[in-house]
Amino acid sequence: MMEHLSRRRLCQVAGAVAVSFAAGTRARNGPSGTSSGLREYVMSVFDIDRIARPMQEAGSFTRQALPDAPPEQFAAWHVPPSCTRIEQAYLSPMGSDSGGGGIRLVKFHGVEQRVMRSSQRSWDTGGLFDVDVFSRDVDTVYRKLQTYGWTGLGEPVDYTEAHLHVRQVVAVGPDGLIVAIIQRYNPPVEGLHPSAAMSPIRGGVHMVKDYDRSAGFLTETLGWEARLEFTIENAAEPGADVLGLPLPYAISVTRRIGMFNPPGVAAGGVELIENVDMHGRDFSEHCVAPNVGLLSQRFPVSDAEGYAAEIGARGGSLYSDPSTYEIAPIGSVTAFSTRTPDGAILEFYTPS
Repeated sequence: MMEHLSRRRLCQVAGAVAVSFAAGTRARNGPSGTSSGLREYVMSVFDIDRIARPMQEAGSFTRQALPDAPPEQFAAWHVPPSCTRIEQAYLSPMGSDSGGGGIRLVKFHGVEQRVMRSSQRSWDTGGLFDVDVFSRDVDTVYRKLQTYGWTGLGEPVDYTEAHLHVRQVVAVGPDGLIVAIIQRYNPPVEGLHPSAAMSPIRGGVHMVKDYDRSAGFLTETLGWEARLEFTIENAAEPGADVLGLPLPYAISVTRRIGMFNPPGVAAGGVELIENVDMHGRDFSEHCVAPNVGLLSQRFPVSDAEGYAAEIGARGGSLYSDPSTYEIAPIGSVTAFSTRTPDGAILEFYTPS
């Protein structure tokens, strides 16, 4: 059952959860679904350069040229027959030897497109809302992004709760890209490359219509684990500035929040947020290829075919069946995908 917490009590629980992260647990869904956490986001764009350049200059990501996606990828993403090409580039974060925690930018050629979460607000639901990174200097990174035409849901803001002291901004770029940039004063972020403006992507938010349904999908269908669940009530911060919730709703609206990861994984999963009684638009039907926006999250697993079968046995359905093809630069993989109740695409793969 979700616990109702004050802001201060929330952070005390978060500290306890950090210990749980370090300890790890046995994979509840068995060896087939064992994962090392998020590998990458896939983002469909109108213009690769328009996303890549600010992420390189402001975020210390490195752009890697990739071959076009193979025919099998067209089928896995249900791309219309009129699509002539899927152009690709990979944005690799500084300090990640394997390239994990990056963004794969894809451009679909020869097809009609719309922005998945067009003119979105933070309480609209459906698909993938943002990617989350850490930084040592939120303000410098955000001001640099603004020189490329980016804006935000609010200005960078500090908030302090119990032992946690952070500064955060939710930056909004072109083509539906939203990046939550978090500067953690105490406790400090560990493992961030000394020269990196942004960390590898640590996961991201799904704005959902029905928290219980979405949480049940992650835990019961995928076999993931809830690392932290809480409810925020009677508090404007950090929602009023970070997520741009309008007053007085920022105080009166109930926010149900949960962090979910593959079993035994400390980071690199999904954060669910339901803004209760704020009735936004549902973008679920539009959050598919070849539309423009955050298309999917990709996770390595130990046995993709076995995991797909387990999901089916639990009553889940697949968006794409297991098939073998090349995902550059990872190599040949067996991959499949499923969609959450709010239309977010989650892809799972095993190197062949």
